[in-house]
Amino acid sequence: MKSSSIQSFWEMFYIRGLENKEQILLEAVRVVLVFRHIRNKGVVLSDSVEDKERLFQEMKRLSEESKLGHFPGDRDFFYNLFSVADKLDLLELLVAVNKNERAGIMLAPDYLVDYLAGGFTDAQDNILIAEAEKMAERLYNLIKTNPDKMFTLTTEKYVIYILLTTVFADFKNVRVVNQSIYRELLLEENFDMAICIPSFGSRLSPEDTGKSFLTRDSECIAIENLIKLINDEGRLIVVTPAKVTFAGGPVQEFRKWLLENYNIDSIYSLPEGTFRPYAGIKTYLIAFSKSRTDGVSIGSIEDEQYQLVLKQKHMISYDEFEQHDDWRIELFLADDNETIQRFKTSRLEKVKLKEVAEVFRGKSVLKDDIQPGKIFVLNISNIEDGEVLLDGMDTIHEEERKIKRYQLIKNDIILTCRGTANKVAIFPETERIVIASANVIVARLSEKVLPLYLKIFLESPIGQMLVKSFQRGTTVMNINPNDLGELEIPLLPLEKQHQLAARFDEEYRRYRQELAEIEQRWERERLGIYNHFLE
Repeated sequence: MKSSSIQSFWEMFYIRGLENKEQILLEAVRVVLVFRHIRNKGVVLSDSVEDKERLFQEMKRLSEESKLGHFPGDRDFFYNLFSVADKLDLLELLVAVNKNERAGIMLAPDYLVDYLAGGFTDAQDNILIAEAEKMAERLYNLIKTNPDKMFTLTTEKYVIYILLTTVFADFKNVRVVNQSIYRELLLEENFDMAICIPSFGSRLSPEDTGKSFLTRDSECIAIENLIKLINDEGRLIVVTPAKVTFAGGPVQEFRKWLLENYNIDSIYSLPEGTFRPYAGIKTYLIAFSKSRTDGVSIGSIEDEQYQLVLKQKHMISYDEFEQHDDWRIELFLADDNETIQRFKTSRLEKVKLKEVAEVFRGKSVLKDDIQPGKIFVLNISNIEDGEVLLDGMDTIHEEERKIKRYQLIKNDIILTCRGTANKVAIFPETERIVIASANVIVARLSEKVLPLYLKIFLESPIGQMLVKSFQRGTTVMNINPNDLGELEIPLLPLEKQHQLAARFDEEYRRYRQELAEIEQRWERERLGIYNHFLE
C-alpha cells in the first residue's frame, strides 16, 4: 500500500499527464537531492514567489551538476513536489511504480529477500547484489542490518543507478555500479557472495552483449558473468527459470561447463507464484561455488505464512549427479523416485524423442481467426479419453501453403502442452485438412517407433512423470517442444513394440466392450426399478 506522500507525489504527475515510470523516479531523485541540499544549508523556504524562484534556480544548478537533465515543469510544480520531499522514500516509490505491473521491474517478494539474507555467514564480508532494484522491497533493511558487510549493488538502468546512489549516499559500506550483467563486467575484485535474479527468457545476440557467451539466454549469461567474480571460498546464489535445469542444446552444454569448472552446492524449487504477476513460470534457487563438495543438496522451498521454509531436503552424491544430462530435481523428490531411478538405470536402450521424431508446436490461432473455412484446428478440447474427436473442431480461412508446416497426418502423436491436464492421442486418418493449435505439441515419428507404443509409454506413470518434469509453468502447464525433444524413451525392438501394442489394443478393446455391456445392463436394471414407481 502506498504511503500518503508517495500517493501525493504520484498524483501530481498523473494530473499533468506525465505517467512515464522512469521520469517519475528521476524527478523523485531530483527532489530528494534538492531537499537534502536545502536542509544541510539550514535554509527555510516559504511559498513566496521569491523563495519559489530561489528554490527553482538551486534545483537547476544541482540538476546540471548531477546530470539529471531538464525538469519538465515550472516553479510552482517543483515547489509542490518539494513540499512532500521530507517524507518521500525512494525505494518505496520504486516498488510502488512497479508493483503488480507485468511490464515493470520484476520485484522479488520480501520473504524471498529475507530468505536470501538469512543465508549470510560471518565469513562473507564482501557481497555483490546484481540488479539490486529487484530486491527493493527489503534492500534497505538488508543492508542496514548488516553494517559489517560491504555491499556492491549493480544495475544497468541509469535512473536506478542514481536512485540507489541517492538512497545509500550516507552508507560507508555500499557502492553502486552502473553496469549490465549481460555484458562483460568491469569489476576487478572478487566477492564472498553474489546474489542475482536475472531477466527471464531473454535471447541476446553478441551485438546485445558486446561479446560471445556460451549461450544466448539471459539467465545463463548472467551466471557465466557472475560466477567468475566469486572467490575460492565464495558462493553465487541465482534464481533461474526451469528451462535452465533441463533445456537441451547450448543450455545443456552450459550445464556441462558448470559441472566441469565449478561446483553445484544446491538446487531448491521455489514456491508456485513467487514472481507473479511478472512471471508465472517455475523457478529454482541454485547455489554455485568453486570448492568441490561431496554432494548436491536438493529440495523444495515452501511458503508458510509468508515465510520460506526448506522442505524435502536430500543429498545426492556428486558422482551420481554428474551422470545426469539435466538437473530435474522433481524426479529425485517424487514419491515414485525409486520407479524413476529404476527406469533410468535399467538396461533398456533409450533414445531422446528428438532422435526418433520431428517435434514441433502447432500454430497460434486467435479467437478473431476463427471463422468458416476449410482448415480445421485441433485444440485441447478435441482430445478426450486418448482419442481425437474430429467433430466439433473450429475452422479458419487460410491459404494451404501457409499452414502446411502445421498440418497433421495419420499417426502423428498429439500431446497437450498447455492447460491443466496431460493428454495424449494418435491422429487418425481423415480427408480433412487439420492443423494443430499452439496448445498442442506434435511428434512425427520415424519408422523406429510405433505410434501406439509411444502413446502407451507417454500415458504410463513413468511417462507422465517424465513429461511433467519438463514443465516450465506452475499450475498451468507450459511445455516447450525443444524441451520435450530431450525426453528419453525406451527403444525396444520393433517386434517387441508390435507385441506390446497389439496386447494393449486387444485388452483395451475388451475393456471397452465389457464396460459397455456393464453400462447397458445397469441402465436396464435401473430403469426397471424406476418403473415400479409408476405401477
